[in-house]
Amino acid sequence: MDVIGRLNDLRLKRNMSVYRLAELSGINQSTLANTFSRGTSPSLKHLEMMCETLGVTLSQFFAEDEVPMRLTREESELIANFRRLPEELRRAVAEIVNTVPSLRS
Repeated sequence: MDVIGRLNDLRLKRNMSVYRLAELSGINQSTLANTFSRGTSPSLKHLEMMCETLGVTLSQFFAEDEVPMRLTREESELIANFRRLPEELRRAVAEIVNTVPSLRS
């Protein structure tokens, strides 16, 4: 898989410059510029940070034949905040959400 090409596609579909991607993802701008200009694969940590900023999960990023799901800013913030919670609170939040009757399949 062409990781840089895939990142570029996602970035351009969102009308996002490399500078803006760096700014929103928290990755040093020169690091990201070098990654794109030299075509070197980013570290897993940086890839995950960019994917989160671009609104896709790592699994969606690597699923080439599937259309990536675009998250809203609110959804991205919710996921980011959820990930910062201690494990015990994550389980409690998941339990609350999963018990809402209107969300059950």
